[in-house]
Amino acid sequence: MDTEVVARDPSIDGFCRRMHLSRSSYYNLRASGFGPREFKVGKLVRISAEAEAEWVREREAARNDRAA
Repeated sequence: MDTEVVARDPSIDGFCRRMHLSRSSYYNLRASGFGPREFKVGKLVRISAEAEAEWVREREAARNDRAA
């Protein structure tokens, strides 16, 4: 049985695809302080899997706080 490992795209575009966000929405989130943690590799901006998961947890917690 062959299994194929698909690499996770750590770019802003990859993040936007996974989160169903436009790039402009991403940059608005980042400008307002609500974007995920980023790091740079040379000139490239990347988002780690851990930062993405943390961002999702924070968004879920904020939603749950508003619902309570």
